[in-house]
Amino acid sequence: MTKQEQYIILGVGAALVITTAIVIAKRKAKPNINMSVFDSPDRRGSGNCMDKRLISMLQQLAKKAKYPIFQKINSGARTAYWNSKVGGVSNSAHKMPKCMAVDISTPTKAIRNKIVVMAKLIGFKRIGVGRTFVHLDVDPSKSQNVAWGYPAGTKPPINPFR
Repeated sequence: MTKQEQYIILGVGAALVITTAIVIAKRKAKPNINMSVFDSPDRRGSGNCMDKRLISMLQQLAKKAKYPIFQKINSGARTAYWNSKVGGVSNSAHKMPKCMAVDISTPTKAIRNKIVVMAKLIGFKRIGVGRTFVHLDVDPSKSQNVAWGYPAGTKPPINPFR
């Protein structure tokens, strides 16, 4: 083996060690999320279906808003039965297998408005605004850059898209 071949092998080995270290560091940096907070009340483990992009955006939102998003999930994944029981629309982004929506409890107007504004800045393009909760979803099959109020059909108390 020539000196040049030895240097190439050494370089490739060093690159692999560095790449492995970066992957391990990134895995450790991600907060461990208890996916059961997204479970439909009638199906244990159903929260595991949640969209990975949605989860990533929620992590960003929690960090930027300094709000415990993952402890404030009112609704995540829903079975068809549960969606019907809570009055969800038939094509809800919450429904399994889509699992592209969450409702987050916001006990005050100030917290609600902060979550809405920050969610838009992070890239959420579908935001439902209730009196005590915020709905966020990443369903690309639905209208984008929209906000709505609850009950359905009412104007949102805050609209970040205007």
